[in-house]
Amino acid sequence: MAVDRNVRLADASIQQIQLELIRRRRFNEFDGPKVAESLLRHRELWLAAYMDRFGVPHEEHPDWFPAFSLIKLRDLPGDQWNVDTLVVLTESVDRARELAEIARSDDWHANELVVQEDREEIEMALGVAPCEFGVLSAWWD
Repeated sequence: MAVDRNVRLADASIQQIQLELIRRRRFNEFDGPKVAESLLRHRELWLAAYMDRFGVPHEEHPDWFPAFSLIKLRDLPGDQWNVDTLVVLTESVDRARELAEIARSDDWHANELVVQEDREEIEMALGVAPCEFGVLSAWWD
């Protein structure tokens, strides 16, 4: 599933759109084109990938938007996709570990690379149980 620049946006899959958003992002040590290409070279290892910016919940105000959670919205008028965390779904934790090794060898330069191994946390986050999926997250400062 290469990022095909000849595909009309209306015809692109959601995953193709997500990879294009990753490809367009560059900041600090994050090189979107390099990471997107690495993901595509190892497409057999993952099921889905996207980038986001997760907010920080307010303990005193649980009804407020999490802090920093609307930065993407704030920056859209300037054509900026302000994200810092790549999340990749794999068929298993072993596949997530393999992909983490590739991230290191392909020099993704992530500040933090985490293979989630807590089955309960994965099931809660994905909203499905039981499941055997693996999750790799990479964060750049």
